Amino acid sequence: ARYYSVMHDTSGAGSDFDPRFNPNFRKMTAIQINPFVKYKGIEFFGIYEVVSGTTPAALNNTELGDGSYTQLGAELIYRFGNDENLYVGGRYNLVTGESTEQSETTEIDRLNVGLGWFMTKNVLAKVEYMNQNYSGDGWAGSRFENGNIQGIMVEAVISF
Repeated sequence: ARYYSVMHDTSGAGSDFDPRFNPNFRKMTAIQINPFVKYKGIEFFGIYEVVSGTTPAALNNTELGDGSYTQLGAELIYRFGNDENLYVGGRYNLVTGESTEQSETTEIDRLNVGLGWFMTKNVLAKVEYMNQNYSGDGWAGSRFENGNIQGIMVEAVISF
């Protein structure tokens, strides 16, 4: 996520890296498949990931059992311009699962739509709208319960 400090509560609790999600597994198994297809100026990139693992609490209490999460994502971009240096696109991402067998389900979904301009090979300027939601009983009582982030971001990126 390119969004920082957006889920702090009024007491200041939170991480600079919210809304990133980390299942905090200490032992884990993960499988990820990332299809990519390009046809002329249209690009599709997908994510299918499943991860199962053991949290620190479950390492000391085997009755909790292992947790598991699934991530699904899809991005569709249309590149245009003389050198395909302009683009418009959208991305949807969903993470759902439980941190242990005894935990309630947590879910995070995010929708992004935006447009960008590669000013040079290494410089990108973009505008993006993002809407992210936290749902599921696993967030009950936490600062993420019924959480929602939405807004517009303008960004310039230089890469080497």
